[in-house]
Amino acid sequence: MTIGRDSIEWAINFVSDHSDGDLFPKIIEVGAIKTRLEEFIKAVENKNLTDFPPKACRRFIVPKDEISYRQATQLHPQDSLLLSALIYQYGQGIEDRRLVNDKVFSYRFKPTVDDGLYGNKNAWNEFWKKADILSRSSNVVLYLDIADFYNQIYHHTVENQLIESGFPNQATKWVISLLESTTAGVSRGVPIGPHPIHLIAEATLIPIDNSLDTSGFNFIRYADDILIFCDSEKEAKSTLATVATVLDRQQRLMLQRHKTKIYSPNDFRELSRDMIEDRPIDRNEARLLGIIRKYTGGNPYQGISYNAISPNDWSQFSQEVVGKIIQEYLSKEDVDYIRLRWFYRRLAQVGHPGAIDVSLENLDSLGPCFANICFYISSIQSIEPERWKDIGSKLLVLLEADEVKNNEFFRLSILSLFSRNEFINHFSHLAKIFGSSDSFARREIMLSAYQNKAFDWLREHKESFGNMDPWQKMAFIYCASALPSDEKKYFINRHAYHGPFEDVLSKWAKSI
Repeated sequence: MTIGRDSIEWAINFVSDHSDGDLFPKIIEVGAIKTRLEEFIKAVENKNLTDFPPKACRRFIVPKDEISYRQATQLHPQDSLLLSALIYQYGQGIEDRRLVNDKVFSYRFKPTVDDGLYGNKNAWNEFWKKADILSRSSNVVLYLDIADFYNQIYHHTVENQLIESGFPNQATKWVISLLESTTAGVSRGVPIGPHPIHLIAEATLIPIDNSLDTSGFNFIRYADDILIFCDSEKEAKSTLATVATVLDRQQRLMLQRHKTKIYSPNDFRELSRDMIEDRPIDRNEARLLGIIRKYTGGNPYQGISYNAISPNDWSQFSQEVVGKIIQEYLSKEDVDYIRLRWFYRRLAQVGHPGAIDVSLENLDSLGPCFANICFYISSIQSIEPERWKDIGSKLLVLLEADEVKNNEFFRLSILSLFSRNEFINHFSHLAKIFGSSDSFARREIMLSAYQNKAFDWLREHKESFGNMDPWQKMAFIYCASALPSDEKKYFINRHAYHGPFEDVLSKWAKSI
């Protein structure tokens, strides 16, 4: 079994242009691999997957809301590219076995470079709109949620479903070895974060969907949320017991107690209205979202160049208007962080600086949106270099805040801004904290040195290369590209590189 050329090329283009997931900063080194795409393809296509054992991933605790967290994983970029290519190449086998897309809405496989692996970006809204329609002909709605779903998936279940979906044996074994590498050998749990994992998780629910369908239940599902439409409360309770039994016998899964509930049609219709994403909190947000849709056609990945936006439309995203929208969200007793994160992602498509001040001033209340805020800040365009310097000063103050000191993910998100923007130039401060920083922070500081042309400082760390972790080594190889030609060639040639990603990256660094 081999990975085909088209699959590898698609994976490189998508991960380079977008990212490997929604939670973490884009891995800058993938852009270097893209410039030498042919070399990476040649190193991977027609090769045995056992030649590419999984590499070190990164794991962080990421906030979901004010009081709950989840553990998120970022795969090593080589693994991310290989997994993306495998799912691109064989994912249709999973898709063909799933129930129809007006019954199972989540992560329908339809890959494009612009949109990623999944075709319908409005699937969540369509799920709840369909739920609203079905509730009108039902007397009771049963809402079920699988507890801690991604962390409870058995690797044996994944293996069986990949085989049933036509994945070659070698591909299946490689995926299982990758999953085991992220769970310290425990045979349960899949990483939260990487885009391709969603389809793998959906594959494990195929037997459960089939069981519910065979039992004649009138249900729809989005990921781990299951809605069943019943004629009476008695039927709903009987159905609940049946579904709990199916989940247990199929995969030892359990339902989440506090989200499992029986609704009357009226109460459920109110819930379904609240769940729809495109529900602006006020007229200002509705107007801004309309402008974004005008330029993107609804594509959630497409950024809008400042030059493409009319002056009148650009002026609508003022600091006063955007600040009022965010404050309106925060004023609610139960802040809708899911919807607020979605709003930040839309702001990032425009890159208007209007949300900077309100975001930095309210970070104590915006913790669950932290990654989205950092991504938004990194997208900002049309701003004076002097203001970036001031933003950088505020970010350094944030690094000293207790909530940031106690959360690696927050620190990563802040430091990634310094490594991706030459105008947030506070490298002298970052250099002082390098020695006392965690390994993930050191990686970002090295990339910041490259961004701010602190090449002589980087030179001082060549001798430490052998003691760096794999993620730091990737960053240092990338940064070494800025050293004088003879110096970088001598340094790079002294070391061994393991796997096509490191090998191609080192060749890129020597050549530019």
